[in-house]
Parts: sequence; C-alpha cells; structure tokens
Amino acid sequence: MNENITDIAAKDVIVQASLSAIPFVGNSLSTAYFSTKQERRFRRIETFYCDLSERLSTMEDGILPFHSHDEESLVTLIERLNEEIEIESSGKKRDYFKNYFINLLQSPTIERNYDERQMLLDCLASITVLEFEVLLSYSELHKHIVSTQEVEEGLRDGAISRLENLGLLRANYVTETFLGQSPTIKIVSLSKFGEKFIEFCIV
Repeated sequence: MNENITDIAAKDVIVQASLSAIPFVGNSLSTAYFSTKQERRFRRIETFYCDLSERLSTMEDGILPFHSHDEESLVTLIERLNEEIEIESSGKKRDYFKNYFINLLQSPTIERNYDERQMLLDCLASITVLEFEVLLSYSELHKHIVSTQEVEEGLRDGAISRLENLGLLRANYVTETFLGQSPTIKIVSLSKFGEKFIEFCIV
C-alpha cells in the first residue's frame, strides 16, 4: 500500500530527529541527508527521461502506439520504475532501467506478461552492478564486456548465491568418480530467466 503524504512527512521527521541524535556527527548527517534529498530525486528522474527521449529519438525501431498496451499494467510498472529511479545512485543501473523502459514500450505490455515484467523489474531493482557483471560473465554472448577476475572470491560467491536465489543462475551438481573418490562438483550456468533478464534489461 502506498504511503500518504502525512505518513511520509511523519517518517521524515522521525528520521531527521534520529539522525540528529547520533553523537558527534548527527547534525551534519541530518543536514547532508535532508538538504538535497528531494533535489537528488528530482534530478535523477529529470535526467533519466531526458536521456531516454534522446535514445528513443535516434532508434530505428520506434515505440508501439499506446493502445497496444494494457494501460493499467503499463502504468503500474512505470510507477514502480520511477520509485526505483529516484533512489538509485548508480548511473550504470539507471542505464539498465532505461533498457527496461524501452523494452516495455517496444513490445506490448499486457496482463499476460505483466507478472514476468514485474519479476524482471524486481530483479533489476535488487541486484548490484557487481552482480550484473557476474551474471554477464556466464553469458557466452556478453561475457567479453565484463571483467570480474579481480573480485574477491568470497564476494563473487555471494553474488552467485544471490543470483541463484533470484533464478537468474542455476546450479547443477555432477558426481565424478576418480581413483576411488566421488567428489560432487557444482556447475553454475545461466538460466532461461537469466537469459530473458539480460535481453530485456542489460543489453
């Protein structure tokens, strides 16, 4: 359920007071957080749509007429997308949001594919740029554009686990017998949903 204006204002008051109460740095934190909060959010939205308009104007394949979509499905996804854009600090992730938006407009968004597109947006909003790169490293078509060799092994393992939980990667376990031993080997690969995610959101 969406918060009303009163709830949001009350929450801001609580957050501001709580930040201010932190010893030594509270007042500075509170000022830094609230003085430019709305400006940052507005600027992200404004820049996003300016860039998006420029990209669409240079694309050979245009967008579909509005009547090709189910209005409620499309508007609901755009509303959620705007919320994510406002709070996303990574320019690279905002570029991925543009890819998602363009694909929403270039193919019909209807009730039948609404759940899938909601799931794609949920994944897009929740994963980090590092996790994007780990995911692309499993794509034969796109692994050449990323470099994750310098990532700490434990951090990469954590990213893989998260991507598995989201259904973007899948794990198969193979047992090999060699010299009386039968170790089980985990083989990670890109899932069908992961392929769809990359196609719709990343490239």
